[in-house]
Amino acid sequence: MTSLSSTELSRMRDDAEKTMYDLCFIGKYMRDEADGFNLPEDYWQDVSNEVSCGFKTVRNREAMGETEVVMIEAELRLPYDTDIDRRDRVRITYRLGEFIKHEDQPVFRIVGQPVHGHAAIVLQLIKDTEV
Repeated sequence: MTSLSSTELSRMRDDAEKTMYDLCFIGKYMRDEADGFNLPEDYWQDVSNEVSCGFKTVRNREAMGETEVVMIEAELRLPYDTDIDRRDRVRITYRLGEFIKHEDQPVFRIVGQPVHGHAAIVLQLIKDTEV
């Protein structure tokens, strides 16, 4: 079996990104030193520009999260070199080229670890109800 050349991988990644018709913000997980009760406080900060993505809703299906079974609501493809962590959040801003009003922009949590493929990163998502 021969491995892919760097040129082939580059083309695959370019082609994958060209088929990402949506835009999103990645909310990076942050933690403050402490709140008023001296407890650490978690929050998410948009730290970059909008990222091209491929958003797809899926029929609810079960997936093993940390220790519980959760229902996956969507999958998201991101460019291969996107900085993403399972604690981050994703906010969809454009869907198929159409702007989504800020108050209607869905925010999702990542279920499990991001899957790094040859051409893109794939995330399984569930709606964040704590927003």
